[in-house]
Amino acid sequence: MSKQMMPIRAGALLGALGMLAACAPQTPPPAPGPATVTPGQPAEAARVRTPPPAPMPLQPVEFPAYRESTLPNGLRLIVVEKRNLPVANLSLYVQSGSATDPAAKLGLAEMTAQLLTKGTPRRNALQISETIESVGGNLNASAGLDYMSASASVLADQLPLAFDLLSDVTLRPTFPADELETARKRTLTGLQVALSQPGQIAQRRLIQEIYGEENPYGRSTLPQTISALQRADLTRFHQENFKADNALLVVSGDVSAAQVEQLARQHFGAMPRGFTARAPLTDPPARGPARVTLIHRPGSVQSNILVGHVGIRPDNPDFYPLQVLNKIVGGGTDSRLFLILREEKGWTYGAYSTLSRPRNVGYYLASAEVRSEVTDSALVELMNQLRRVREEAVSPAELEAAKSFLAGSFPLRIETASQIASQVAQNRLLGLPTEALIQYRDRISAVTAQDVQRVARQYVRPEQAAIIVVGDAAKVGESLRRVAPVALFDVQGRAMEGSALEVRASTERFDASRLRPVTLTYRVMVQGNPFGTAVSSLAQQGGQWVGTSNVRLGPVTQESETRFTNQMVPVSTRQSAAGPVQSQVELRFANGRVTGTAKLPPQAGGDKTFNTEVVGGTLLPGMDEYVLAVADLQPGRTLTLPVFSAQSGGVVNHTARVTSTESVTVPAGTFQTYRLEVTGGQQSFTLFARQELPHIVVRQEFVGQPVILELQSIK
Repeated sequence: MSKQMMPIRAGALLGALGMLAACAPQTPPPAPGPATVTPGQPAEAARVRTPPPAPMPLQPVEFPAYRESTLPNGLRLIVVEKRNLPVANLSLYVQSGSATDPAAKLGLAEMTAQLLTKGTPRRNALQISETIESVGGNLNASAGLDYMSASASVLADQLPLAFDLLSDVTLRPTFPADELETARKRTLTGLQVALSQPGQIAQRRLIQEIYGEENPYGRSTLPQTISALQRADLTRFHQENFKADNALLVVSGDVSAAQVEQLARQHFGAMPRGFTARAPLTDPPARGPARVTLIHRPGSVQSNILVGHVGIRPDNPDFYPLQVLNKIVGGGTDSRLFLILREEKGWTYGAYSTLSRPRNVGYYLASAEVRSEVTDSALVELMNQLRRVREEAVSPAELEAAKSFLAGSFPLRIETASQIASQVAQNRLLGLPTEALIQYRDRISAVTAQDVQRVARQYVRPEQAAIIVVGDAAKVGESLRRVAPVALFDVQGRAMEGSALEVRASTERFDASRLRPVTLTYRVMVQGNPFGTAVSSLAQQGGQWVGTSNVRLGPVTQESETRFTNQMVPVSTRQSAAGPVQSQVELRFANGRVTGTAKLPPQAGGDKTFNTEVVGGTLLPGMDEYVLAVADLQPGRTLTLPVFSAQSGGVVNHTARVTSTESVTVPAGTFQTYRLEVTGGQQSFTLFARQELPHIVVRQEFVGQPVILELQSIK
């Protein structure tokens, strides 16, 4: 059940997919700075960093003019006239986003946004798409934390059509049932992928720690809440929130204010008003001393580190010195975190910080993704830099560089009509006065070193921060305990005891006489579509059992052979993968030791040679499926199996829990099965094993992957 190499019935497919995933960067690395250090190389290998030239004096910039008005029904209207290009942009913002989702219906706002453009009484989804594309425009809708929006962009002479189309989809959506099911499947697929990514796991846990479960800002969409959404929920959300006095209409480009107001009255004048404001959000909980929330992701060769706490409200005047502080600490490739953790230490491809600015209370966050071996060192250094900005005044060079960047880059954010409109809209949606935009550069330029240290001491609180680390707890847990108290969780968010990481000798005994020679053929489904095949065979040769598998997934092929005795004692395992990702593993077991070699991509652990003493009952990769095939299964039974991992170079615990019995239909037929939740590798999955002995797996689902394995034939 290890991620990098798996037999078919317990996951040979996962080996092929997992190896590709292991080689892909978990987050895109930033463009290298002038001095590039590959993590793991000595810092001396970096070229000497040449200081940038002194910034030029700021050139005067006036924020472009715009016009604001309110229609009789209470709809606010903003018009930005900029006639340099024959383009018009039209956006309707509704001040209700995912923070308004009921706890049992998380994802409601986003699902509503997805379906706005999928049907009205006048047009179906295809007609809507054809209408906007016929004039070379685009139409889209999305939902954020505090608001949702729908936008249309067209050539200026098509502005009346844009008004007609945008008002149609936002005021009269029908939310077709078939489109809801399509969007649901797409959302669940994306959510599965997100829940398998360490960066997403860390971010979701961080906001939960910062805001608590009672504050909507601390909640994240879950598969069960998406599955619970009904068409009536979307209709109700639309009726309650798409009110004129809860909306903002913004039009920009080659337009005239008079024409825009006439079209707005024509198409949005009948938008109903009467929005009922919701109760204020609960305050984030007070935090005690910092502790590490360690999320165990077995086999990880990297750790994702997030350190964060609540920040400020958008109208806080200290936003400007905090912007400067953030730029100095972690706001770019010339920041302290980046220069120290990447270029000086060589621990990471990048380390950053950010200051969020939602409508309510935001957060301050510092982050890095590092090699497992330096997780504790990187966390200590990151915390030191947060303390340093509190204790030491920033240097004049750092201060001027940060202010010059922030003030100097501001004009780039208001070059086009749509950019200007976006800035004005964001300002209004946050409830800020016009001066917040017009005076932005002046307020940034006025920040002093004393201001930075003052806001650092007031708002930067590393000793009360939430510290999230996603990585292999068996590798990093002990060292992290020397930094701060550690609370251990699995990737599903369930609390774990430290003892669960201990690999102990297994006293389980299994009867290989229950096995039968067989050839199983599976189809691989990705997002509901056929993507590949897998064939698994088991036979007896010379007093040994030999299991083989062959997996083909597009350009990827994986082959494996596993040998074991009639007493279920391992003999050998050979596994190889070819295609974009290549690997080869050869292992032998004898006299309580595992010997052999592994050639793996660097992201999966790199090349290794093994001569390792292992605990009693250890299985080689590929054997666990046969153990499950002969085990005495029943609801409530839990099996813990020690399995050697070529990726980590040691033995890890794999746990299979029988949670229920279910009837499952696959191409090979309908089977009465045991449902097993399998954890312990980097990838968790669900097996549906035939109740009849041997327990052939007829279906396999992968947590965090839109992949399903289904049995096609038994021979």
